[in-house]
Amino acid sequence: MSIDLSNFRDNAVSSIPVKGKLEKDIIDINGRKIKFIEPIKYDGEIYRVDKDKLLHLNISYLYEEACGRCLEPFVKEEKTVLSGKLVEKTDKIGLDDEDEIIYYKDEKLDLAEYIISSIILSLPMKPLCHEECKGLCPKCGANHNKEDCQCVIEDVDPRLAILKDLFPKK
Repeated sequence: MSIDLSNFRDNAVSSIPVKGKLEKDIIDINGRKIKFIEPIKYDGEIYRVDKDKLLHLNISYLYEEACGRCLEPFVKEEKTVLSGKLVEKTDKIGLDDEDEIIYYKDEKLDLAEYIISSIILSLPMKPLCHEECKGLCPKCGANHNKEDCQCVIEDVDPRLAILKDLFPKK
């Protein structure tokens, strides 16, 4: 998935369209498994602005993941954007306080790493199958979305648990 930037040598070229699909099966983010149902789609352009080259990509993907509350797998479609300034990678790279910097080498740009990074940043902190997910019973493990259990759960603040012993049960 290498994009040739040599077309920008011609001053008449002001933009290069970028469109394609990235094949990725699974990414593992600290034990969190994201399975892509179909290829990751991206569509955008690389623009010339003065002497700079800027990239703007719209990314869409369909993935499967386990819910953080009920542990049931769910499928969700998401969209994100990758944009930044293209900078040629050299041995002496200075830190830049500008927007996102995307490096290329020898007039070839490989976007795979940057697309995956954008996807990771766009994922929710806690995956939920739906906002009203009731989760699992902490005592018996029943999925409250499918069934109700008869478990009695006494939520006692551990800092106040000692106070229970002050009053004897009759």
